[in-house]
Amino acid sequence: MFVIRRATAADREAVERLTLARADWMAERGVRGARGWEGFAQESGRQAADPDLPVWVIATDAGRVVGRTTLGEQTPLWGWTEEEQAEPAYFLNTTVTDPEFAGRRIGSLLAWWAVDRAARTGRRWVRRAVGPDPGLLRYYCDVQGWRIIHRTERHGEDAYMLGRAAEPLPDLAHSLITSA
Repeated sequence: MFVIRRATAADREAVERLTLARADWMAERGVRGARGWEGFAQESGRQAADPDLPVWVIATDAGRVVGRTTLGEQTPLWGWTEEEQAEPAYFLNTTVTDPEFAGRRIGSLLAWWAVDRAARTGRRWVRRAVGPDPGLLRYYCDVQGWRIIHRTERHGEDAYMLGRAAEPLPDLAHSLITSA
């Protein structure tokens, strides 16, 4: 069983370590962007400690932080139409998971939790973006249930705007507890 909750200042170091562990895992496998995550580690921890930022962590029932994500209440301006930006939606980004928990679908639990939370809070959509990594795009679509809404260019590369309609996912209660 996992617990998802808002991040606090006490999570700062755990989130930094988690982000560094993911960067190392990516670098060992030659995955593009590893150094970017390494450079983001301190900022990731700082964001988790900031009570004004919508950062959430997922932890084991023993309290070990094994993932983090940001669940914003605004769809970004880039990649989305004005009509889409006006719809009630969450925007999911900066999801990082602990490579030691590979196969436990921590990232999927975070995504599915966001879809369920959106339904419970009156939003119509959850959105996210992904860069030109075909494996990650395929995983998001085939495993997590996202669909491509738009393809655009961001920083000179393809970026895919993904969406998933908000819906209750009652089976999540078997794997995940939300703590205020």
